[in-house]
Amino acid sequence: MDVEVTKLPESRVALKITLTPDEIEGALDRTYRQLVQRVNVPGFRRGKAPRAVVERMIGHEVFLHEATEEAIRWGYRKAIDQEHLVPIDEAEIGADDGHGPHVHAGEPFHFEASVAVKPDVELPDYRALQVERPAVEVADTDVEALLQEIRQRNAILEPTVRAAELGDVVTMNVVGRVGGEDVINNEEADLELREEDEASVDNLLPGLSKELVGINRGEIREISLPLPELYPNADLAGKTMFLRILIKEIRRKVLPDLNDEFAQTVSEYGTLDELRGALRSNLELERRIEAEQELASAVVDEVRNRTFVEIPPVLIEEELDRMVDDMRDAFQSRHLDLERYLEQTNRSESDVRAEMREAAIRNVRTSLVLGAVADAEGIEVTNAEINASLEELFRAVNTPAAERRRLRQSTGVRSNLRSRIRRQKAIRRLTEIMSGGEQVSAEAADAIVDQTAGAGEDAQETLAVEIGG
Repeated sequence: MDVEVTKLPESRVALKITLTPDEIEGALDRTYRQLVQRVNVPGFRRGKAPRAVVERMIGHEVFLHEATEEAIRWGYRKAIDQEHLVPIDEAEIGADDGHGPHVHAGEPFHFEASVAVKPDVELPDYRALQVERPAVEVADTDVEALLQEIRQRNAILEPTVRAAELGDVVTMNVVGRVGGEDVINNEEADLELREEDEASVDNLLPGLSKELVGINRGEIREISLPLPELYPNADLAGKTMFLRILIKEIRRKVLPDLNDEFAQTVSEYGTLDELRGALRSNLELERRIEAEQELASAVVDEVRNRTFVEIPPVLIEEELDRMVDDMRDAFQSRHLDLERYLEQTNRSESDVRAEMREAAIRNVRTSLVLGAVADAEGIEVTNAEINASLEELFRAVNTPAAERRRLRQSTGVRSNLRSRIRRQKAIRRLTEIMSGGEQVSAEAADAIVDQTAGAGEDAQETLAVEIGG
């Protein structure tokens, strides 16, 4: 076999492949051995008819067509292995042997193929790069702010005759209409008046709190509320709700005193100082995890931004597919419909893909860079590590025992998990090398790994599909 490789743009290669007469004879023989098992030839037991008889039985042209396809399949795989290429898409193949479209016994056969391959990744000298570890600090004011949150959650409600203020809870009789139809009719609705994030879609009555600040008990107020495009009820999204509200009661929050009794009521600690110490420890742990995630993100950004890699379009499109699917799942988890949202906002899926494109390119580039780092560092993943990760995933999705046994044997799941763990290890190694300290935790690295799921065939996605979640 002779193979001529030409590099093309966008990480594609063109292959000119020539098979020798001996290799063509091998393809003819393999074709005969496959066909003789499928064809019933009168006078011969299945699989025993001579090749010449089989050829006459199915027709010479048909036999040569089958042999040509076999020769191309075999030759393409052999060429890919010989040239150490890793295809990432289906190949485009064309035959031209100079004598027509078919192989011929005793003659060489030429064909061409082009295919997208795993791109070369030119890493920087990351061992010469340095990234400073973020400091982990917890101030007394942070602890006190957390204590105040706990006080707020343990406040008691006391009726008041003054006008309603932020932080109060109002009890009201509320009727809501959209398009002339009642959508809310509640005589005992409680609402805590609070600052609202206008972008939030979780609030069923967005913007109502600020409309009720200053209202008095017994007062009736009519209010128009424009509902956001991402309103939880898709049938009401983007419309206006007309409310008629009667305030029946206003209650203010009475916060408990900060003392030892408070600590004993809200926690397992006997004194307020012990509670403060525990809160500080928890905050330090949270800040440490945040600092590790910040460090992991910084080292990956530093290496990725200094790496040259020509990304094949097919990888970008696959990542965009994953991102759109994730977006659709996120909408469904909130009982929303992505297609309806796009229709209401005069956008298409193509618009969304265009908006996501830069992020998709970044995700793919990150995945390729981490794979190259893992190769450069000789990072391996043991079967024991894969098994441990599988068990952790099984617990997370509460997988039945029979399904666990099946998934443990799934080559695809194990391969994807191996890829994910390698990327995780690559991030941890980079943080150690570039910060001059200890590796970050696996959990901190996972925050980056999750963003490279599409390009690296994320195992959790595979499990979700196979389990049916």
